[in-house]
Amino acid sequence: MSRSKFHLPESLLSASEKVPFAMWVDPEELRIFRGGFGDLSNPICTLRTRDILQHYDREFASKRIFSPYLTTLVDAWLRDLAYHWKSPVPPAAAELEALGLLQQLSGGSTETEARV
Repeated sequence: MSRSKFHLPESLLSASEKVPFAMWVDPEELRIFRGGFGDLSNPICTLRTRDILQHYDREFASKRIFSPYLTTLVDAWLRDLAYHWKSPVPPAAAELEALGLLQQLSGGSTETEARV
């Protein structure tokens, strides 16, 4: 996949060396990139979005999902990973732990649009 397919903001691309991980989520796939992600064709992890987010909305796979709601569900998942508010072991926790990302999320906060 090319960089243009993802349409990442230039501010994020230019700050990629400062960001340890980046995530691109669409209704089909959740892709995680390591910092310095100038090459968006090589995510370090790809997960099925449905497998993750249906834990927070059982009907996720059977209804049309719009961007604001997708963002809300991803935020719920990230907060669950950080605080275990819903699950003792949130979806894909083992995969994120193996990447070194889970440890960085633990006790953290989320921002939909952060300045980098």
